[in-house]
Amino acid sequence: MVRRGGGHFQAEGMTGLEEKCGKANGPGMGRPRTRHEDPEAKIKRLEAENEWLKKLLKM
Repeated sequence: MVRRGGGHFQAEGMTGLEEKCGKANGPGMGRPRTRHEDPEAKIKRLEAENEWLKKLLKM
């Protein structure tokens, strides 16, 4: 950790020592959306979820 931190400090100064894990570095970073759900399939999925929740509440 000290060796790695020293190298970051020499290259970037004090900002090189900040924790960078898990931080996005700009717009559009993060998990990309792989596909868009068509509206009819989304409605069917949400209706099924609503029915399941209604059954769960009756228990």
